[in-house]
Amino acid sequence: MNQIRILCYGDSNTWGYISGSDHQRYGNDKRWTKILANYLGENFEIIEEGK
Repeated sequence: MNQIRILCYGDSNTWGYISGSDHQRYGNDKRWTKILANYLGENFEIIEEGK
């Protein structure tokens, strides 16, 4: 089966920006896009495009 790609296009929440930091980003275990990818499984690719 081909991998299904999902584009998550958004703002700093999509990117995982830590509020009040110097452009730091949450780790893979905290970003909602990575949590979604883990939930969906290996047949899906989540592409993060946020800033």
